[in-house]
Amino acid sequence: MNISLYLDHDTWIHRLDARTKVLAVLALFILALLYTSPLYLAVVWSLVILGVARAQAFANIRKILILLVLLFLYSAVIWPFFVEGRTPVFHLSSILITAEGLTFGIGMGLRLNIMVMSGILLLSTTRLEDFALSLQRFGLPSSMSFALSLAFRWVPTLLRSSSMIVQAQRSRGLDLSSGTLIDKIRGYSPLVVPLIGHTLRQTTLLAMALESKGFSPGRRRHTYIHSQMNVLDYCVLLVAAVVVGVSWRLRVLGYGV
Repeated sequence: MNISLYLDHDTWIHRLDARTKVLAVLALFILALLYTSPLYLAVVWSLVILGVARAQAFANIRKILILLVLLFLYSAVIWPFFVEGRTPVFHLSSILITAEGLTFGIGMGLRLNIMVMSGILLLSTTRLEDFALSLQRFGLPSSMSFALSLAFRWVPTLLRSSSMIVQAQRSRGLDLSSGTLIDKIRGYSPLVVPLIGHTLRQTTLLAMALESKGFSPGRRRHTYIHSQMNVLDYCVLLVAAVVVGVSWRLRVLGYGV
């Protein structure tokens, strides 16, 4: 399992400066939050899909495809029970399901998918070192940017460790597939203690490695990565700013809700 989601492809999105990609993803987040109409959110979702296609990042999208489907279905099913409307569709016991509620639920599902896929697109086209450096250039303290980049490295490492622990326990006769749901949940209890112990051990090793390299949050850090924004970066930022501005104006006029 790789320690990051970065895909080493030679695309124009990969060649963008990390600051440009962070701001572009932030623009996609703003667009997703501006609208609740599925029609407008579908346009934003199409932009994300186009970006994923241009970056050749569908390999990472397939890894979380089940999560995306579940998020969409969960929103489409749950939100209609809490959103009132004027156009009834059907009654469920004493609860009235309306067309407005269904539309809102579909929109929220698309919003979640846009945000998750935008984040995956950023991680698929940006090295963690470039991402941490871009945060520092935005004014974030080096210790905080290092912590964020470390979190992106740490999650895949823990997933790999948990997979190894599950295989080791299964080789010792642990059965996680039979029984009721409660039995399956209880079956995972022998995995908790080894995972916690492994995590603590890895944390200690990481702290020792940082100390041996003289890491100190208060010291000024020098990086070997030097990147500059070019004409393409400024064009992308200009387009993103125009799209966000126009979308904000449409939202103020009452469109997309």
